[in-house]
Amino acid sequence: MARYHNHQIKLTPRYIEAIHELLEAELEMMQEQDKDYSDCWSWGICTIGNFSKPNHLYLTFGDEESRPKGMSQDTCVREGD
Repeated sequence: MARYHNHQIKLTPRYIEAIHELLEAELEMMQEQDKDYSDCWSWGICTIGNFSKPNHLYLTFGDEESRPKGMSQDTCVREGD
């Protein structure tokens, strides 16, 4: 569950869509600019943690071989612990 200090917060649809857009933009940018390793940029996940922390967004990217099982779309937004 996303949090702000000890308070649970509900992520808004607009916020979730913005994170998907960020992931898509980074995938696109890196596929275009990192030609030698463009296949390493197949999917991206953003895990959202505690908003009171400086690094509350944790981004993970990978190639098709490392795609998490069951991940059918290229981007995923999820809430951390």
